[in-house]
Amino acid sequence: MRGTTYLLALVLSLFAGSKTLAADSSLKLKKAEGITTLKNPETKSDDSKPAHVYGQIRLEGMQYLTPVPDAPRLTYSQLLSARLSILKEASWIDAASDVSAGTFFSRGQTHLIVHEAYVASKGETFKVFAGRKKKDWSDIDHRWNLGLWQPYLTIDALRPEEEGLTGVFFDYNKKDWEVMLMVTPMFIPSMGPDVREEGGGLVADSRWYRAPSRNYDFNSRINTISYKLDIPEQAKLVNNGGASLMTRLGDKSKGTWMVVSAGYLPVNDLILKRQAFKQTSEDKVDVTVRPAVTYHQIQSVDVGYTFKSIKTTLSYLQDSPEKTLPEEEWVIQNLQPLQAYSAALDFALQDILTKTIAVQIAYLKVVGGGIQDVTSTGSPDDFTLYDSRLKFTNSLMLRLEGQVATLYKRPLVTRIKYLYDYDQRGSLLNTEFQYYPSQKWAVVMGGDVLGVQDEDYKASSFLNQFRANDRFYGGMTYVF
Repeated sequence: MRGTTYLLALVLSLFAGSKTLAADSSLKLKKAEGITTLKNPETKSDDSKPAHVYGQIRLEGMQYLTPVPDAPRLTYSQLLSARLSILKEASWIDAASDVSAGTFFSRGQTHLIVHEAYVASKGETFKVFAGRKKKDWSDIDHRWNLGLWQPYLTIDALRPEEEGLTGVFFDYNKKDWEVMLMVTPMFIPSMGPDVREEGGGLVADSRWYRAPSRNYDFNSRINTISYKLDIPEQAKLVNNGGASLMTRLGDKSKGTWMVVSAGYLPVNDLILKRQAFKQTSEDKVDVTVRPAVTYHQIQSVDVGYTFKSIKTTLSYLQDSPEKTLPEEEWVIQNLQPLQAYSAALDFALQDILTKTIAVQIAYLKVVGGGIQDVTSTGSPDDFTLYDSRLKFTNSLMLRLEGQVATLYKRPLVTRIKYLYDYDQRGSLLNTEFQYYPSQKWAVVMGGDVLGVQDEDYKASSFLNQFRANDRFYGGMTYVF
């Protein structure tokens, strides 16, 4: 399912008129360390505060350990990226934006994405936001990067970037309770690698894109599939509204709290329709592929308890996509409903190696969530493009993050995440180290390792199909 978001450049033109960015998430940590905040001295106003500007520029080289025979150029890449966040407070309105941009030199691709961009009314408890805004709708969706509530940018599957919903937000927020209503007339889907037609196949300049099979068993004979993209008008995809409601009881910073959310929204991942035409004179099938939008009802509940630096969270999410039937002679992806459960423990280790380390232990269990291609009569088709909506369905995760040491009186920061998925019988290890020789410069080094116990077990699973994508990277980051 993640491989179907090739409409990235098309839809994003609403905001940027370009493609996307494999955005780096290190800015949040740097903000927390207090080294990125900067008031813009050039911003002057008699009735407003100076703008707060945060940003980073990063140059990174990435090397994959296993070459791709059909695309050796994807073994090594260089990325120059930048991110800019601005918060402007005026006497009658506030405005905020978070924008990323970048380029891959070797592939000649440029990227631009708006993560958030909104204006907000003034007020102590009641505010109205208009634009693209992130919100904590569900802990399980955010923690596990499910992309069911909010869309994601997934050019790099190991660096998913959560995006905000776009609409009008009515938020009544007090310390012990909150109610937020969001209504939207438009839809911006999750975005992945830019997919194109080439030689009868659907290809992308990405190690994280899985092309659909080109073999089709027709009357006990293997036929070659030739794909063609049929992109509908932007308005047919974008003009799909929805609404959602979130309520919070209790203070999430202490004591017992609960968050309940419900919504009727377009599914963030576009589904695919296809039409096949068999050439009787050849062992060939021409397939036209067209993206489409479907809706779902989504509900989630988070219950937690926070005591000092310790937080426990139990989460439940239920997703019920609408079943749609295609026109005659067409086939469409039918998303199966799912229920997701999660338990998490977050705490801080004090005075370990003289510094504080944030620790997260979490477990995820997903029931359902498959994909079945169906015909216009509702009967299952004998060919399915993709069979799963999520990357992980039965996983245990351990994450460590923080400053582990001081070298020459400068901080050494690390992030380590280990994940094991029992359904896939495989694991994922992410590591990154950042050393700050000065307040604004950081040296970055890291690596990612994927593996499975049995390569013949569930060949279409995420960890199995991308097990050759072990890699390491390094670069420099400038923050301001």
